[in-house]
Amino acid sequence: MYDHVTPRRRLSAGMLVGALAVVLALAAVIGTVWVLTRDASDPQGAADASVSPSTSPSASASSPAPGPRASASPDPSPTPSATPPAPAVVTLQGVASGRCLDIPGGTATDGAALQLYDCNDTASQQWTASPSGELRALGSMCLDDPSGGTSGAAVTIWTCHGGANQQWAPQADGTVRNAATGLCLDVSGAATDNETPVIVYDCHAGDNQRWSVSG
Repeated sequence: MYDHVTPRRRLSAGMLVGALAVVLALAAVIGTVWVLTRDASDPQGAADASVSPSTSPSASASSPAPGPRASASPDPSPTPSATPPAPAVVTLQGVASGRCLDIPGGTATDGAALQLYDCNDTASQQWTASPSGELRALGSMCLDDPSGGTSGAAVTIWTCHGGANQQWAPQADGTVRNAATGLCLDVSGAATDNETPVIVYDCHAGDNQRWSVSG
């Protein structure tokens, strides 16, 4: 004999199944809404989770691997100073006579008077021009004007001391002028013979005061 199921019991079971389906549907909807809301509110979190800071390409590009340190460049070698040119050795040849300014006997004696003599390329006719205007001969002797400004005084040699009366300046007109007195190197009496005395005299640029200065 079969159990008799009343319509009321069948209705209760159907309502229970329907309510369960509604609950499950609501749970699915709520879960979906929660996931979408979380993603929209924290987009950076999702991006940060996908990229590890330790493997950031920008970090590896900006931080090159350490290598050996470059050594400091060595100090440049000092530039050697230029060697000053050797002083010029010259002779003074009178334009009128063709003879040279000469130290008699080639002796290095203070006060020795000078003369004209045939050019012979000896030490008594070789004069070394210094940067200060001295005319040196026989090592330590200089062409000297002892006149103190008196025209007609003999020209001599004297031990070099750097005074202005031992400084001479060749001029464009061929004369050779003393720095201290302003007098010019002159052949006495405009003579042209050997052993003619050489003096200082007021400058007039005559032939007996013009000299060819050559090396």
